[in-house]
Amino acid sequence: MIIKECVITVKVGLHARPANEFSAIAKAAPFEVTVGKPGAPLVKANSPLRLLTLKAHEGDTLNIAFATDDEAAANQLFEKLVATITE
Repeated sequence: MIIKECVITVKVGLHARPANEFSAIAKAAPFEVTVGKPGAPLVKANSPLRLLTLKAHEGDTLNIAFATDDEAAANQLFEKLVATITE
C-alpha cells in the first residue's frame, strides 16, 4: 500500500463537483483507492457520497492510499486525483 498526502486548495473543498470528478478517476483505477483526513478512518474513493462524508474543506489535508506496490501507477493516479481538488 502506498499513501500520499495533499492539501485541498479549491475554495469549495471536496464538495459535490470535485467529489464526482475524484470518484470517477478512482473508479477507473486498477486497484482500490481510499482517502481520509489524517488520524481519521479512510473511505473508498470510488463513491462521491463517501467522499462528501469527509467534510473536507479548503486547507484540509487528505491522505490518499493506493492498494498497490506500483509506485509509478500510484504517482500517475495521484496527480490526476490531486488535480480535481487543487487550483
